[in-house]
Amino acid sequence: MHPARSKTLRRWFFACVLLALTVILLTRFTLFPTAANMPSWRQTLATVLDSLAASAVTSFALGLAYVLLFPAEESIAIEILQSRDIENAIFQAARQARQWAVRARTANYFTKVTLPRLADAALSSGGSIAVRMQVLDPENENLLAAYARFRSNHPGAAVQWTSARVRREIYGAILTAAVVRGRAPRVDIEIGLSPAFWMMSLDLSDDMALITGQDRGDPAMLMRRGSRFFDGWSQDFDASFAECRKLRPELSPDNALKVEKRPRESILELREFFLGLGLADCSDTSLLEVIAQAKLDHHYA
Repeated sequence: MHPARSKTLRRWFFACVLLALTVILLTRFTLFPTAANMPSWRQTLATVLDSLAASAVTSFALGLAYVLLFPAEESIAIEILQSRDIENAIFQAARQARQWAVRARTANYFTKVTLPRLADAALSSGGSIAVRMQVLDPENENLLAAYARFRSNHPGAAVQWTSARVRREIYGAILTAAVVRGRAPRVDIEIGLSPAFWMMSLDLSDDMALITGQDRGDPAMLMRRGSRFFDGWSQDFDASFAECRKLRPELSPDNALKVEKRPRESILELREFFLGLGLADCSDTSLLEVIAQAKLDHHYA
């Protein structure tokens, strides 16, 4: 963005010009008032001050004309955030958010880090927030296998990924979302199960679109509302979410508390919960693995 379009720099420009003009005029009419038989040096200084005042007025007029006559430049298209700044950008956006959309393959980071912040903000403000969460369809075995192969072959992969691991992370994210929803009823959560996977994760709040990579340490791209890029990513999410199979994770406050505090005693409630969502992998072993996954801290946090 050109410096002349910066609101902060504009304010400083006009403030400095007005301050300079005030000082010049006070000096001119206080110390060097026009009088008959002025010494030549006083006349010279008075003339210099008159010229400076005229220049300040001209600068102010030109600056004002520039602001009024030239259309505002589009918002900064893209900001590059270093990895250490991503979490703060998400938390700042979460404080005032009334809607949030996320497209993340298993939504592990979102449900463990971002979603609790959104719930806390809604509870403290007494407001509500609508969340749309797009993840891979855990019932699509071919999709999970394709994503597992991609992650296993990804540079820097420390462990072998399997379809079971991907499914377990998605189930864990759905369970965590239901628990958050149970303790914060003002958080409305709709989950879309996608028939395809993607490379970059997307977070959309009221005011920003944030594109993040797969690996810890990767930078992110941030686009503000008002830029074409923000609108494009927002439309892209809407289009892909429309193709998803939808579900709403619901747990009563009592069950949400029980699952959160005594998850191993909640196998029957969890089986009923997942079967009610149309998710079929509900053996005791699988559910215990999902519980363990849901309780793990994310390695980025």
